Amino acid sequence: MEKVMKKEDYSEMPWLSADKLYVLFGQAIKDFENEKLTKKEFFAILDELMMRQGDTYENLKEPLRSELDNVLCSLWNTEHYDDVDIITSLLINLGLKKTYNKMKDSIKDTTNISSEILEEIEDTIEEVGDNIEDPYHDYMKKITESENN
Repeated sequence: MEKVMKKEDYSEMPWLSADKLYVLFGQAIKDFENEKLTKKEFFAILDELMMRQGDTYENLKEPLRSELDNVLCSLWNTEHYDDVDIITSLLINLGLKKTYNKMKDSIKDTTNISSEILEEIEDTIEEVGDNIEDPYHDYMKKITESENN
């Protein structure tokens, strides 16, 4: 029986290439979809992988990026702050457009959304603007500006 990896397994790994991270993201999605991970465990693993993906300065490649986008879109809710917090972080750092649009649509009616969750969503929209698909937009802009000065 193959071992299901937990957050600690990912935390202990050395730096990984974007290609190796791609495989690990895929495995995490598969384990979650096969109910080998709880939602909380899945989010913790994605958080760890997202931070490592950011270190590569490369976008998560397709088709996995869209697959992850679809999974997170299906998990989007405005009832639990912790879910909103991790999903907004993931969508910002991985450039997940479908989830971003679902998040934006979720505040068309704010009747049943806590002020804390609403603020998190509004802050995310303000931070991302029109650059959802390119999480490195600001970074690359700063690099280009510093090279031209």
